[in-house]
Amino acid sequence: MSRATSFISAAAIVEIQLGEIKCSYIVQIIKGMAGRMAYNAAYWLQTVKTGTLLAQNMALHKRTMADMVSQRRRTPRVWARPTRALMDEPFQLEVACLPPHCPVTLRSTLYSEGNDLWEAFSHYVSDERGRVNVSKDESLGGLYIGREPMGLLWSLRLAVGGRQNIRLRKKNIQTPLVVDISLFDGHNTDNFNTQTALAMTTMERWYMAPGVRRIEVRENGVVGTLFIPPGPGPFPALLDVWGLAGFIEHRAALLASRGYACLALAYINHPELQLGSGMGISYFQESWKLLQSVPQVSADRLGLLGSCFGAAIFILMASELPDISPRCLVAINSPSGLLNPGEGNYLEKMQRLLPEPKLDANGHLMIKDAILAIGIDLERSLQASGIQCPVLLVVGEDDQCVPALESAQRLEAQMRAVGKGHLVTKLSYPEAGHLIEPPYHPVMRSSTFIFPNQTATMLWGGVGKPHAAAQEDSWRKILEFLDKHL
Repeated sequence: MSRATSFISAAAIVEIQLGEIKCSYIVQIIKGMAGRMAYNAAYWLQTVKTGTLLAQNMALHKRTMADMVSQRRRTPRVWARPTRALMDEPFQLEVACLPPHCPVTLRSTLYSEGNDLWEAFSHYVSDERGRVNVSKDESLGGLYIGREPMGLLWSLRLAVGGRQNIRLRKKNIQTPLVVDISLFDGHNTDNFNTQTALAMTTMERWYMAPGVRRIEVRENGVVGTLFIPPGPGPFPALLDVWGLAGFIEHRAALLASRGYACLALAYINHPELQLGSGMGISYFQESWKLLQSVPQVSADRLGLLGSCFGAAIFILMASELPDISPRCLVAINSPSGLLNPGEGNYLEKMQRLLPEPKLDANGHLMIKDAILAIGIDLERSLQASGIQCPVLLVVGEDDQCVPALESAQRLEAQMRAVGKGHLVTKLSYPEAGHLIEPPYHPVMRSSTFIFPNQTATMLWGGVGKPHAAAQEDSWRKILEFLDKHL
């Protein structure tokens, strides 16, 4: 073989080898590209799967939220506004998310401090939107009928099966009455404990506003509780006395919440007073002086507010005692004229005068007729010419305890006779009874009453809705009267 041939053969071999190397390199490149493509494809596929899953999750979330909203829209709800308020403040009660034209029962309940259950209920039908507005809609049944925004409070009564004939008396004024409002399907009148409520809300009803101070008074023989409004003062002030039921604080606390320093005065049926010891006129004179001496009180802006026997005592004070000069006087269902001026135990005097009280068909004690039997002689027992201040007389014409209407009419006539008729304003309410309380208190036609030496069921009088309306209207006008004259 020639050298040229050998060189060509060698070159061919080298070329072939180089070609194999190139092919191998290309194959590697192709394999690398294929791997990357496979990886990218797998990554892309995973991304698509993840995006699909995410989209599915988002769709599921949206459906879940929609179901929740739809379910919430279908679940009945009841709410009150405000949920925390003073006892004399109204509230709004509404129901939503009911089927259209659905019959329902609203029930209110509270437990007294004696653990007695009080309840009220009313019947409504939802509108075309599935709503009930107690402030606007009429009750079709239950314990009252018609549009009664506060009916679920004033119609409260002691539950069947528990103690009966007991007044709702709040002794711890520094805690609220807790009222539960429950919603039931259909129009029900009993057996609520065996049914499941569709919805419920809770309210707190207070007698003391935030910042009101409560101070127990035990000074110079005077027993009571002083309520002082928030702030430095000085404030206009009131002596507050109830009837023979004894020592009650809730009205004084509400008056302090409205800006008046108020001394709730004990004068009978109190463990720190001997039987009847607080009934003499000097006790009330001392109470007046004590209230004047309170630093937060404006001493020349004092008034008197009393119910029943307490009102009669205050009218006597204003007419007979020159050192007592009230700016104004509020008398609620007063048997004025029953008492004669002078010292001594007024309760004992009254008991000696009264004949045996009558009982009605239900065995309830009726004192009114007994008082009328002895007569009320204002000409003899009251010097109306001594009254120098404006007088507001609040009268329940169905009062079966004392002759409040007859007493008010005679006092008006006596004041006119001495040229002071312009000082008297009378609020007279047909079908309202003796126990005219601040607004929305349960209406009690009769209840157990504890005398110093006996217990009886007293007939107070009053008819549900008219009496409740009298409580609301008279309280508003009492506050207006006090604002004007104190």
